[in-house]
Parts: sequence; structure tokens; C-alpha cells
Amino acid sequence: MRLILKNALQFCSLAAITLTSIPSFAEEPRWFDVEVIFFKRNVDVASSQEYWPQPQQLSVNTSEPLLGPLFACEQPCVSPRFDQLPVTIDGRGWPVSGTTRRSILSKSQLELSDEFAKLQQHAAFTPLLHIGWREVVAPRNRAKHYTVQAGQDFSTRFNSDGQLLSAGPPQTADEAIDLSAENVSLFDLEEAATEQTAPAPSALWELEGGFRVYLQHYLYIESEFILKRPVEVEQALTPEPVAAAEAQTNESSEQLSIPADVVVADVVNPNEENPAVVVVTPDMQTSEQGTLVKEFHTVEQLHSFKFDQKRRVRSGEIHYFDHPLMGMLVQIRRSPEAETQAELLEQPSDVVQEQSLQLSETSALPEAAGEEAALPELQ
Repeated sequence: MRLILKNALQFCSLAAITLTSIPSFAEEPRWFDVEVIFFKRNVDVASSQEYWPQPQQLSVNTSEPLLGPLFACEQPCVSPRFDQLPVTIDGRGWPVSGTTRRSILSKSQLELSDEFAKLQQHAAFTPLLHIGWREVVAPRNRAKHYTVQAGQDFSTRFNSDGQLLSAGPPQTADEAIDLSAENVSLFDLEEAATEQTAPAPSALWELEGGFRVYLQHYLYIESEFILKRPVEVEQALTPEPVAAAEAQTNESSEQLSIPADVVVADVVNPNEENPAVVVVTPDMQTSEQGTLVKEFHTVEQLHSFKFDQKRRVRSGEIHYFDHPLMGMLVQIRRSPEAETQAELLEQPSDVVQEQSLQLSETSALPEAAGEEAALPELQ
């Protein structure tokens, strides 16, 4: 009996050692390329059947701004200041950042260029941001929402409540930078950043929110954004204060009885014995002791519209996220490094050893000027 138990323990120990020595595919980093195009629809907000109470608020906690290197600072990014962010992001020279070793793809690595061109040429759409990045996709409990910012900055025209700012001196070129042109260098901004001395209000980006990709048996996309748009709104003219109206009625022979929940909008012929008074309730819908005279004026306000969607996706497919005022195209694909590694792991060990020797010999060859040495194709 003791011999059997001893042999069983030895077998279990040997099995445990063997299992730990075998490479686990689940523990291998899952590298993916994520490419996204954000765009807005060129439609009138009034034509939409949706109703958005104002203002809309983000509920997601974001971190690690995707365009952090563009601002040339650590969080929080406050300088330099831009009027317009670039639409297509070329990640050449951008640093690797974050726990997922995220690197922004260069323009030549973006594969949705045809879709971007179609959106750009269509009168009904305006692309706001085209960006891609390579990273190790984490499980849900470790994946973070990246901060996404795109479009123009409305903080020079509106406050955080969406109301128009009072007229002031126009902003000079030294105070703000327009990066809407794609040929502007993203890292030639140190001099402009040092000139920013006065504190500036927080930016009100046309599109801002959070975006994350995570693995939970399948690939998932979670996105939450706020799209800001100037909207023409009709407002009733502010009625006169009650005190001013009462001063006018003092000239009459008798005092008017004004309920506590109404205000006097106008007094007609106060010298008459029984003056006609327009009394308006706070809802501007009913009147007493006269005829309600409505006067409106049009003002411009910055309204916010929420985009909040989650979806399970398959790698390699282009997924379209719809919204009455905006949209998003997303493609998640296995990065070339991950595909090469998977092919090597699936092949016999002698083939892998031979190809590894070829790769080591190739790495000793001189590189072409400005280009990385091309690796031989794996059979």
C-alpha cells in the first residue's frame, strides 16, 4: 500500500513538472491592432426623432489619453492649446505607453483608408478622427477606457454650461494652434507650449469620451462619448422685474393684486383708471389680467449628445456603430507579430529551430536606409 502511494505521489510530481514546462497558450500575450474612424453626420439636430435632455454627462471613468503625446505633457494635459485636432493620426515616433504596451500605428499601417476616403468624399459625413494602435488586449477587469478627443475646441465660444461667452478680443495665432492640416508636425510644439502663461479654460472638444477593448472569451468593445454641437434655440425675452413693474403701477389710482407665482411683463397705459397689465406665470404659458404677449429671440447654445454602445465583435471584421448624429467604424485584427508567433508555435520543433537560425542570420545583415530589414516569409 505504501509502495502504491509513493508511486502515485511521484507520478503527480512528474505530471506537475511536465505541465509547467509546456508553454501555455492562454498565458501568451494577445496582440491586436485596433483601428477606429469616428465621424459625425451633417444633419440638422431638429430632424432627429431622439430627445436629449441637456446637458448630457459622461458616466465612464477614462484614463491614458490616446492623444497624450500630442499635448507633450503628462496627465493632466493642459498645454499646448489647440483650436482643432488633426483628423488622421500618424504614430511614427510616438512612444510606447501604458501597461498594455500601446503604440500608435503609423499612417501606412492603417487599413481603413478606403473607408475613410469614402466618408470624406460623402456630403452627409465628416470624419473627426482616424487612429489605430497596437497593444496587448487585457481581460475586462484590467482593461481601461482610453480618453478619446477629436474635432474642434468650443471653449473659446461657449462656457461649460453651453452658454455663449461674452464678446472678447479674438484669439491670436500665438494663443491657439490649428492642427487640422495633416502635414503639421505633432512634436514641434515645445516653443508654443512655453508661451502659454495665462491659465486657459478647460477644452470643450467636439467629441470626447472613453473607448476600450477587452477579452472575455470573445473580444468586446465598450464606447461612451459626448458629441457637442452648436444649436439655435428660441428663448422668451426676460420679463421686467416685479419691483420695476410695481413702480410703474404706483402712478395708477388703485394697486393691482399680483399673485406670488407670477411676474409682470408689461404695463399698458398706467395712467388709466384700470390699466391693462400682462401678468405672466413662470412657465410662460398662461396669463392673467390681460393678454399674453410672447416675444422670443434666437440664441446659440452648445448642446451635448450621448453615444453609449457595447458590442461583442470578431477580429478581422469591420464593425459599424450607428447613432442619429454620429458613427464609428472599428476593426480589430491580430497584429503581424502575433500571427508570426502563432505560426511558429504550431510548427514542429525542428522547423522552428531551422527558421529561428535563418532569422538570426538575417538580423546580422545591414538595414536599408530608413527602412527595417525585411524578414523572410515563413513557410
